[in-house]
Amino acid sequence: MRQIFHDIQAGRLPDELKRHGIGPDRRIRVVIETLPSDNLPMTAINAPGGAFDWLADEPDLYDDNDLVERYQS
Repeated sequence: MRQIFHDIQAGRLPDELKRHGIGPDRRIRVVIETLPSDNLPMTAINAPGGAFDWLADEPDLYDDNDLVERYQS
């Protein structure tokens, strides 16, 4: 069985496992990936690396006039 838990505080992990029916006698494989404490959005984390700098040279193919429906938040 594979279950993925995202963005869980380390201290809450035992409660989350119990909530999902994973008892203390079960063997599990854990991969730990720590998140920044300020919870930056993924684009803010990736942008300083320069991986998307090439997009600045790309033409803008679409604008607001291309929208079929306009959504307002």
